[in-house]
Order: sequence, then C-alpha cells, then structure tokens
Amino acid sequence: MILKKIISQQLWIIILLTLINCKEKEQFLKSIYTNPCYVNNNYTGKIIPNLNLDTIDLNQNTTRSTALFLGKFKKQHTISELEKMHNSLDTFVSPLEKENDTIYFNYKFDSTGKFYLDGYIQDLVLLKNYYPDGRARVITNLIKVSEKIKVIEQK
Repeated sequence: MILKKIISQQLWIIILLTLINCKEKEQFLKSIYTNPCYVNNNYTGKIIPNLNLDTIDLNQNTTRSTALFLGKFKKQHTISELEKMHNSLDTFVSPLEKENDTIYFNYKFDSTGKFYLDGYIQDLVLLKNYYPDGRARVITNLIKVSEKIKVIEQK
C-alpha cells in the first residue's frame, strides 16, 4: 500500500514536470491546456509526446497509428479503467510522423467545478510480414495523460 502510494506520487511529479513552461528538452510529454476554463467555452489543447516507438524505422511494411483517448471526470482513472470506458472517451487521431508532432484536441465543460481531463495516448506500430511465415507483429505503447482543470463562471 505504501509502495503504491509512493509510485503514485512519483508519477504525479513526472506529470507535473511535463506541463506548461517546462523547459527540459528530454521530456516524454508536453501538454498545454487552458486553466482555469470558463463554463460553456470551447478550448483547444495540445500534447507533444516523445513516444518510445519513435525509434522504430517506418517503411512500406510498417503502419503507425497514434490516438489520444480523453474524457472529463471528477476524479482520475488508471489506464486500465480508461480502457474499459474506451467507447465513452473522445478520440483524437494524429499521424505523428516526425519529432515534435502535435496531437490537438477540443474540450468544453458544461458546469463549474474541478475536473480532470483524463485519458491516455495509444501509440501502435504494425510490422507487416515480421515473422518468416508472414505474420505481423503489433507493438503498443500506452501513455497516461491527466490534467486537473478548474472551471469557473465567466465574469
């Protein structure tokens, strides 16, 4: 229980270090959100991931798919919990063909309060004809994305 709490705290620190104004060059995720938000206003956020699967050489026998699955919640969820809610999450797809490519997403809140934009990035690479018998290999990497957002009335 204590180890789980320490790991959770370390994960939270990593997420905080990757947020707005983080100047380090080798971050695994940079995200930009408007915070606080005004109720019933539309916003565009962006995430610039440095994905582990970037080292795979893409060629004509390789297909890559990167998607952001995102929802608005009162509390944070694990990737496993979010995968079970997969159909209720908003999905934003991006080709991410070169370094520093960006995933853009839209969000809007219908009521005031504290919420989480909570989700994950799924980076999937399909290596066609990977095995001698012609079968493909799929490599998947999941990255947790979460940001606490305060929603207020517009003055």
